[in-house]
Amino acid sequence: MQELHIDDQVQGPIPPRVVNTISPNKLRTRVAEVCEEMGEPNWSKLIISDERNLVTLIANKPGTGNRPHWHRDFDEYWVVMEGTIQWELTGGTTIVAEKDDIVFVPRGSVHHIQNIGEGRSLRLAIALPPAEHVWTDCAECGFKA
Repeated sequence: MQELHIDDQVQGPIPPRVVNTISPNKLRTRVAEVCEEMGEPNWSKLIISDERNLVTLIANKPGTGNRPHWHRDFDEYWVVMEGTIQWELTGGTTIVAEKDDIVFVPRGSVHHIQNIGEGRSLRLAIALPPAEHVWTDCAECGFKA
């Protein structure tokens, strides 16, 4: 098991050390600009990436999503920004979320995410790096890895 070790610590308030003008790690990201840059779904764009944070903006067209997977060493959560999205989880739990909902999935739970709405879905995924995925079958949805 990998142990979390943070070397980069500060001793008091400091101004931003790096001011990126491109992703990842811009001080401000405009979602509308990312969507325009990326175009029609399906796509994902890394927004923040450092030793403590991994934040990805993900767009899916209707009927699409991710392959079922789980994580050994970190929980994951999402902020639904647009659309209707379904999470099928280990043990038969199903979550349907819409704009402004936050979905949390603890480590070890298989999650199969699908856009079940009629338009584009947009979600912000927040995880702990390196965010290793373990791809798997999904007994609940019948997906075979």
